[in-house]
Amino acid sequence: MKICTRTQAILAATVFFFVITLFVVANAFIGSAYSRMELRQSDANVQLVEDQIRYDADQLGMKARDWAVWDDSYQFMEDHNSHYISTVIRAPTTYESLQLTGLIYFDGDGKVIASQGYDLKNKMRTNLSQDSLSSLSKTLNTLSNTRGGKKKQGIILLPEGPALIGMHTILQTNGMGYGHGTLVMIQPFDESRISSIPSRLHLTVNLWRLDRPDPSIASDLASLTGSDAPPQLSRIQDYSTMTGFFLLRDVGNNPVILVGVQTPRTVSQQMLETLFYLMTAFIFIGVIYILITGYLLRRYIVTPLTDLDTTMKKIGSKRDLSERLPRGEGDDEITSLKDSFNGMLQELQDKEAELTRQGELLAEAHRKANMYLDIYLDVLTYEILNVTISLQAYAELIRESGDVTNREYADRITIALNRNLSVIRNIETISKIYKHPPARAPVDLQALVEKEIQKYSDRNIRYAGERFMVIADETLGIVFQNLLLNAIKFGGDDLTVEVSARDLDNGMVEVSVADNGSGISDEMKPLIFDRFMKGSDKRSSYRLGLHIVKMLIDAYGGKVWADDRIPGKPEKGAALKFTLMKG
Repeated sequence: MKICTRTQAILAATVFFFVITLFVVANAFIGSAYSRMELRQSDANVQLVEDQIRYDADQLGMKARDWAVWDDSYQFMEDHNSHYISTVIRAPTTYESLQLTGLIYFDGDGKVIASQGYDLKNKMRTNLSQDSLSSLSKTLNTLSNTRGGKKKQGIILLPEGPALIGMHTILQTNGMGYGHGTLVMIQPFDESRISSIPSRLHLTVNLWRLDRPDPSIASDLASLTGSDAPPQLSRIQDYSTMTGFFLLRDVGNNPVILVGVQTPRTVSQQMLETLFYLMTAFIFIGVIYILITGYLLRRYIVTPLTDLDTTMKKIGSKRDLSERLPRGEGDDEITSLKDSFNGMLQELQDKEAELTRQGELLAEAHRKANMYLDIYLDVLTYEILNVTISLQAYAELIRESGDVTNREYADRITIALNRNLSVIRNIETISKIYKHPPARAPVDLQALVEKEIQKYSDRNIRYAGERFMVIADETLGIVFQNLLLNAIKFGGDDLTVEVSARDLDNGMVEVSVADNGSGISDEMKPLIFDRFMKGSDKRSSYRLGLHIVKMLIDAYGGKVWADDRIPGKPEKGAALKFTLMKG
C-alpha cells in the first residue's frame, strides 16, 4: 500500500472511530437522560388518566347525591308512586342527560324497590340482570340507613362488564334525618368511555380485566401486586412508545382492572433526529478534515517522500553512484534525509572505487596463484607418476629374480605404489571437477552400475533396483567406483554389497550402496565425506574418495549421507546413500 493511500486510510479510520465513539457516548448518556425524562412523563400521564377516572367517578357520586337528597325521591321510597316512576325512572331524558345505563332504588334492607336499564347507543330501555342487582346489593353496606347521608362511588365489576357507580343515601331535600334507602346510578366503563379519555387527554389507554388473565401483562401485573409494589409502573415498550400501568380498584378496594397508558416517545425521537443531524454534520466535517489534511500531508510530506523514493529507485536501477538527489529548499527532516543519502552515495562511490581496485589486485593474484598451482600439480603429478611407473618396473624385475624375500619386498613396494597412483588419480579428478564442473544429461543408472560391478566379479556385489534415467554424466561411474572400493576395503572376506534405487515421487531417485561390514558409528556419519577426514579404529582412513563422491553428487544437484543398512543397528553394516534427479 502506498504511503498516500495509507495516510488517507488512517485519517478516515480516525474520523470514523471518533464519530462512532461520539455516537455511542452521546446515545449512552444523553439517551439515558432523555429516557428518564420520558419515564417521568409517562408517570405523569398515568396519573392524569387515574385522576380523570377518579374525577368521572366523583362526578357520578355527586349526581347520585343530588338525586338521592330530594323530596320526590324520598316520597317515592314511601309510597312507590307511579308518577315518579314514569317521569323519572322510566324517562329516557333521565339517562341521556346523565349518561346513565342504569338506575336502582334499594330500601333499607337492600331490597330492590325499582330498577331500570338503558341502552345509550340505541336509545332504548333495558332490564338490569338479577346478577347485577345482587352484586350491587352487596356493596351497599350501611348506606341505606345512615343518618345525614353517605356517598360512595367507584368501579364495580358487574357480570356485563366493568362499570362506574355512584351511590348515596336517599334523604329529604334538607338532608336531615335517617336515610330511606339507597339510590344507585350506573355509568358504562367500556370502550366508548375509555376512548373518550384519550380525546380529552390526547393519550392512548388500554384496559385488562384481572378476572380474564392476559399473558402479555403478567410481568407488569406481578410488579404492581407484589409486596412493596409501587402505585404505578412505567417502561419502554418500543422505539416510539412508553407504557405506564396502574391498578383500578373497585368500591371494595379490590384490584379489578389493569390500565395501560401509552405515551409517545417524542423526546427520544427528537433526540435521535438531533443526534443523527449531529453525526451527519460531524461526518461532513470529518470528510472536509480528511481532504484538507490529506492535501497538506500530500503536499508537504507524501509528495516529497514519493519523489525521494522515485529518485532512489532510479539511482538503484541505473547502478550509478555518481548521481545525487536534488536537495531542494527548506531545513526539514526530508531535506536532511536527502543530504544523508547523498553523503552515503558518495561514501559508497568511494568504497566501490576502492573495492574495484582491490578486486583487480585480487583477481590478478588469484590468476597467478591458479597458474602456479596448475604448474605445480601438472609437474608434481607428472613427475610422481613417472617415478611411480619406473618403480613399478623395478619392483617387477625384483619379483622375477626368484628370491622369496625379494618377491615379498616387491609386493609391498607395488602396494605402496598403487596407493600413490590412487592418490594421484583422486587429485586429478578433484582438479578436473573444480576446473570443469560435470555436465548434466540423462544417464542409464542400471547400465552404469552393472558396468562398475563387472570390475569386481570376484566379489558378491549385485544391483537390486529398478531401471531409472538420472541426470549426471560419465563421471558418475567414479561415484560407484569409490563407494564400492570403500565397502571392499572395510568389509572383510564375507562381504556382501547391494546397490539399490527407488523413486521418491518428488522428481528424485534415491540410490543406496549397502554392505554387511562393520558399519559406521553415529558420531562418524556426518563426518566421513569431509576432506581428509580420519576414521575410527575400524575404518582407518577415508582419504579423498568419499570427498570426491560428495563433490560429484553436489554438482549433479543431489545430496549424500551415511546411514545404517538396518536402521538403528550400525554394527550390522553401513548404507551410503545419495539422491539424483530423474532424467
